Amino acid sequence: RDGMNILAIFDGISVGRVALERASIKVDNYYRAEIDKHANIVASSHYPDDINFGDVIKWREWDLDWASIDLLIGGSPCQSFSIAAAITGNRNGLDGKSGLFYIYLDILNHIKSLNPNIRFMLENVKMKNESKKQLDEYLGVKGKYFNSELVSFQKRPRYYWTNWDWDLPVDKKISFQDYKQDGDLSKYKVKETPSRIKMWSNGKGRKNGFGACANVTYSDKIYCLTTKQDRCPNSGLIEYDGFCRYLTQNELEIAQTLPTGYTSCVSYNQAQKVLGNGWTADAIAHIFRGIECG
Repeated sequence: RDGMNILAIFDGISVGRVALERASIKVDNYYRAEIDKHANIVASSHYPDDINFGDVIKWREWDLDWASIDLLIGGSPCQSFSIAAAITGNRNGLDGKSGLFYIYLDILNHIKSLNPNIRFMLENVKMKNESKKQLDEYLGVKGKYFNSELVSFQKRPRYYWTNWDWDLPVDKKISFQDYKQDGDLSKYKVKETPSRIKMWSNGKGRKNGFGACANVTYSDKIYCLTTKQDRCPNSGLIEYDGFCRYLTQNELEIAQTLPTGYTSCVSYNQAQKVLGNGWTADAIAHIFRGIECG
C-alpha cells in the first residue's frame, strides 16, 4: 500500500482527515466512528467516501480488517475531566462520561494483538494529575501538554498521547485581532436579557466574578471553544453596537484552524457544538508530522 489505513473513533467533523492532508500523509482508507448527526453532515460534506461505522460501543460488530489499521486516533469524551465539570461538581474522571476511554483502549489493544506496529494518538483535556497518571499507565506513554494557542488564536489546553516522538512547535504568535470580523454582524449580536447582561458585565470580563464572560474585543487570544457560546464560560464576547456579540461562525472555524466555510452546511448553533467538540487542525497536523521520524 502507498498510504495508511486510519481508524478515527469519536471522529466528529473529521479534523483528523484535514490534519493528515496538511501533514502530507497519504491515506488509503479513512474509517471513522461518529454518531452526532450534525458532525456527520459536516464530515460527509467534505469526505463523502469515508466509511462511518457509527456507534463505537458496537465496534466488535464492525466489518473491518483490523490488522490493516496503521493509525488509531480519537478524542474520547472529556466532560468528566474538564474544568467545566469541576465547576458543576461532576469532575469524576474515568467514572463519568469520559469512561468511554475504555472503548478506545479496548480497540487499541485489539489492534495491537493483530498489528504490534500500530501507531496511536489520543487527545483529551487538561485534567487532574490523578486522571492524567491513570491514562499514562493504561496507554504506556506519557501524555504531552500542548496548548493550541501556539498555532492559533485560541487558548485550548490539551494532552496528547502518542507512541511516536514530537516536539512542541515554535509559537506562531497568531493574534485574534488579525482575524476578527467587522461590518454588519447583527445576526451575532447578543440579546440584552438579564442573564446576558450579567454575562457581558459591562465588558469587565471574568475578573468581575462567576457568571461573567471574557471580553476579547482587543485580545490576542480567545478562550477555549465551547459547544454553546450562549453560556458562561465561553470563548469570549466582543463589543458590538452598544452591547456585545458572539464570535461568528467563521471566527469559530478559524479558531480551530479550519477553512472558513468548513461548517457552512449546518446552522450557527449546530456549528458551535461540532466545532467546540472538535480539534485544532494545525495542532494535530503538527503532531502527525512526527510519525515518520518518531
